[in-house]
Amino acid sequence: MNKVYVTAIVNDVPAEEYNRYLPPIKARRMGKLQKRALVTALKAMEISGVAHPEAILNGTAMGCMEHSVQLLKGLEQEGETVNMPTAFMQSTHNTVASLIAIHTGNHGYNNTYAHRTVSFECALQDAWLQLRTGRLRTALVCANDEITEFQQQHPRFFGQMEYADRSEAWMLSVEPGAQPLYELENVRIIHKKGQEDHAIIYKKTL
Repeated sequence: MNKVYVTAIVNDVPAEEYNRYLPPIKARRMGKLQKRALVTALKAMEISGVAHPEAILNGTAMGCMEHSVQLLKGLEQEGETVNMPTAFMQSTHNTVASLIAIHTGNHGYNNTYAHRTVSFECALQDAWLQLRTGRLRTALVCANDEITEFQQQHPRFFGQMEYADRSEAWMLSVEPGAQPLYELENVRIIHKKGQEDHAIIYKKTL
């Protein structure tokens, strides 16, 4: 079994850094979460020195809510004949992982997990298992969610689930590199009947 190292972790890149990673002509076609997610991923790839990870995995509880709300409002106001292809394409849960892959020219394993508050940990567990068993050597694992004004105004639609407005990217590798952050020893998803699933991430400081 391979050891798995975390070689980069990036959280929400400040907006003033966006132009460094994403040309404005491309950024203007994207929603807020898409821009945050892509820039965060690109910075993690830069820090780790891995331009083409063998896998891109994303965990998201709700997906791109900005476009989902646009799509649903259009259907409500104009009916099923409404022509909103952009909102539809950007409302799917795998939008972000696909966007990162297309932008960076990565053609490897690409997957999205949508499992409420442990979505990111599910993606992390998938990557960890594949790296441990030698099926992958590098993997970019992301967490991306947004809280829109609509969600704040209508909390009853989303139950008791609590999750963060976040963009986060981890680079995993079987090679420690010059300065790994730590070794990722295990990722467990805990299921208990009648309770919200939760996760435990086991890390070893080097």
